[in-house]
Amino acid sequence: MVKQKFKSLLLLFFLVFLMSLSIFSVGLSAQVPKTSGSAPMQNIVVDGVINDTEWADGDWKVKFYLDIDEVFNPPDKDGYNYMYLGEDVTNFYVGLDLCSDQTGDPTDEWLGVWMNVNNRTFDSVLSWASYLDNGSESLLHDVENDDVYPFFRNDFQSLQGGLDVNNDGEYNAVYGTTQGNYTLFHWDPIPYFNITSSLSAGNHLTQLDFAVDIKEWFSTFPEIYAEDVSLMRITLESRTNTTITDHELVFWYNDGTMNSNDPLQTRTLNTGTSFVPESFYYGPANLSSEYIMKFSIIGNNSAPFMTQFEYIEFVIRNNRTNTHSGVMLSAYSSVANYDIEWSFGTSANNASDHRMFEIRIPKTELEHYNASEEIGIIVGGYGTMSFPDEVFWVFSEFNQSIRHQMSENYFYYDMFGCDAPPQSPGIPGYYIPIVLALATITTISLVRKQKYKLK
Repeated sequence: MVKQKFKSLLLLFFLVFLMSLSIFSVGLSAQVPKTSGSAPMQNIVVDGVINDTEWADGDWKVKFYLDIDEVFNPPDKDGYNYMYLGEDVTNFYVGLDLCSDQTGDPTDEWLGVWMNVNNRTFDSVLSWASYLDNGSESLLHDVENDDVYPFFRNDFQSLQGGLDVNNDGEYNAVYGTTQGNYTLFHWDPIPYFNITSSLSAGNHLTQLDFAVDIKEWFSTFPEIYAEDVSLMRITLESRTNTTITDHELVFWYNDGTMNSNDPLQTRTLNTGTSFVPESFYYGPANLSSEYIMKFSIIGNNSAPFMTQFEYIEFVIRNNRTNTHSGVMLSAYSSVANYDIEWSFGTSANNASDHRMFEIRIPKTELEHYNASEEIGIIVGGYGTMSFPDEVFWVFSEFNQSIRHQMSENYFYYDMFGCDAPPQSPGIPGYYIPIVLALATITTISLVRKQKYKLK
């Protein structure tokens, strides 16, 4: 009888376990609601039309006033505009109902969204850029051309000079003995950088090979700037303690080889005892795939000699960046994978035709996105709508320009949390009624059996 009771209790335990497992399974397999109690966004169609029903599951509808240029951009009007923020398990959504922008012309129009997704603190372009794809994000879209907004304009900036050898690892003495370090190549007074010849196969030679990483010259976005270099120039001053036979500058090919007998790659340098300033253009096509600038300075003489360098410096030229006269200091978009649509029509917020945007950003594009923390947002751009006497509009804590590089300029919103739920191989939820029924029937049956035995 004890054995029978044990079997019955074991069966009861098993059935209770099945019931708890099935209930637990439903809790995990369903969409996890936000801690605010609102469900994640569902069934949103990114078509550029702001529909309050479609955005009903969003986290925020932010109303903000814009004092825009009505005089020169009619029929644009001062008034309230709306920003929508929402998310589902895999995407972050931004909606903009720009009721003040009542001109549908997309000429020169662009839109920017800047995000601080991990409570980063930054106060300069350098510190902001250091967190890009690591807590801070930017999305700039060229509305007119329906593409990522270009970082560069199509006009050259003035030459940038005074660029230097970056460290001692960027040069090597193949022939000769050096005295000094890379800082003596900079344009400074004495001491000079010296190299004394060494004897090789009956000749007295010096050879300095340089491999200068031009990316080191750019504090932000080095790959982008290096790729855009359109002109490079080497400037130097040198002299020898005695007049020598040969002194040459040899440019290396982009495959990492050098031929001092190629006249297209070789330039003659000063061979005398007085400092002579010289400049030579280095074609960007000679750069290696890693943007390394390779060249050699070679001296040859029948008697020993020493070469002194007062300086070796570089000049480059790039395109100008799209700063809109300093309104935006960096037109860089860290988010390249996104969906954006816009329309021109009416909405529940305004019965007049106006510009609307909807944006969907995969959370995989937002590294370190933390929906349980406050998310910082700045939105702005340019089209027909702009502030008076300006070429932009912005919704941020600072409205005199778009200063996205300052974390204090962002508006912060709690997204309440919406993370991908863990999956369980447990019993599907639709088995619950069956399990409950079986558990009830079996339990009653077991109780009856025990009751009858007690008689």
